Amino acid sequence: MAPRSRSFTGRIRDQLLFSVVAVVVLFIALRLLGVRSTVPSLFLSVLLTLALNVGLSYWGEARARSARRRSATRPARGTTRHTGGGDIRWRDEDR
Repeated sequence: MAPRSRSFTGRIRDQLLFSVVAVVVLFIALRLLGVRSTVPSLFLSVLLTLALNVGLSYWGEARARSARRRSATRPARGTTRHTGGGDIRWRDEDR
């Protein structure tokens, strides 16, 4: 059975800590290197990182769901169905 899809708020909760920590570390590193950055730019960066991570979470789940559905109806990519025959390559048996 497939796991339940997470809610929008659950996805945000999952990604919030990573987004804040990653952007704050980058913010501090830029400050130490002498790059001037403002607090509004910090908040904008957190929002953009959060939006991208939540979007990627939705996209990854949708791809996993379609892969499960695809594997249930046909063979996996790279495998072929053989209906008979055998080796069709030509061989020089005289040598």
